Amino acid sequence: MDRLWSRLVWPIFWPLLLVQVALVVLCLLVGLLLWGMMPAHASWNTAFWLPVALLLGSCLNVAVFLTLLRQRMRAIQREVNEALAGVEAYLARHHRPQRQDLPLSQRLRALASACEDLVEGWRRDLGQSHATERRLVDDLETVKDQVERLEAGRVRAREESRLKSGYLCHLRQSLGPLMTSLTEVLESETLRPSGGEHDRDALLALRERLADAMLLLENLGEPADTAALPSTPVLSGQGRVLIVDDGPVNLTLARQVLERQGLEVATATSGEQALARLEEDAFDLVLMDIFMPGMDGVEASRRWRRREAEMASHRRSVLVALTANASDEDRRRFREAGMDDFLAKPYRPQALVGMVRQWLIVPEPDPS
Repeated sequence: MDRLWSRLVWPIFWPLLLVQVALVVLCLLVGLLLWGMMPAHASWNTAFWLPVALLLGSCLNVAVFLTLLRQRMRAIQREVNEALAGVEAYLARHHRPQRQDLPLSQRLRALASACEDLVEGWRRDLGQSHATERRLVDDLETVKDQVERLEAGRVRAREESRLKSGYLCHLRQSLGPLMTSLTEVLESETLRPSGGEHDRDALLALRERLADAMLLLENLGEPADTAALPSTPVLSGQGRVLIVDDGPVNLTLARQVLERQGLEVATATSGEQALARLEEDAFDLVLMDIFMPGMDGVEASRRWRRREAEMASHRRSVLVALTANASDEDRRRFREAGMDDFLAKPYRPQALVGMVRQWLIVPEPDPS
């Protein structure tokens, strides 16, 4: 009510009140002036007309006041309707359309109810958003914990790998003197007396196995040797190579090295399997392990040459012995069995690739 009085009634009422006061004062002044100038018999007639004039002026002021008040109320009503239309349009955009043909009181109640529903919906959405944020924070914490565990595992794995590399290096360094001592024993005269041939064969087999172990340690402990090989294939898919070795790890490593050089590689784990491979296809080069269970590399090479002689359609293969025993007597046995060359164990990948280039007549890549 105070706001209605201050904004609607008072701006119109106080000017009219001033006019009314001024009119009353003016009438009093005129009445006093006439009272002093006119005779006494005319004073009552004049006094009658003065209140009538004052009443008419007051009625005129009231009429003007009501007219101005009506205009002001219409202007305020237009502003209220525009404001309500804006609110109703906003609610309609949020899927809450409102009727505009209702009386003002019903429109206000409907708008109030719609606004309460809209606010309630916002509260629900806000609650769901907070719940989603909490779940997201929980998921992020879980992922963070997993990343921290993975990082800790990576650090542990790196440390374990470093320790294992140190162990492998130490083991490789320990096997070197053992191989040297074993070679000195084999070359000495202590095994020459009768009865020492069996011991000599056992020591030769032991040295062969130690060479296989050192080859494995070389490839596990120094993988950079393989990465140092030329990445461009040296044969461009030409040449077939057969690797015969009963050690699966050495077999796989040698195969990977040669396949990176563009060679077509086949494998066998025994002399019998190598001869079966010969029945299936011809090979340009054969890497033959000497010490294998059952048929050894020397006997497999003899039979290989006999099969080649019987099979006129097959070209002669290059046989290379893979052995840790490369004494003069061993080399003579290799030549008598039909072998062309030998590769001493443990060998590096570069030595293996160099042997292939030598016998398959592959030119060295041009550095430029």
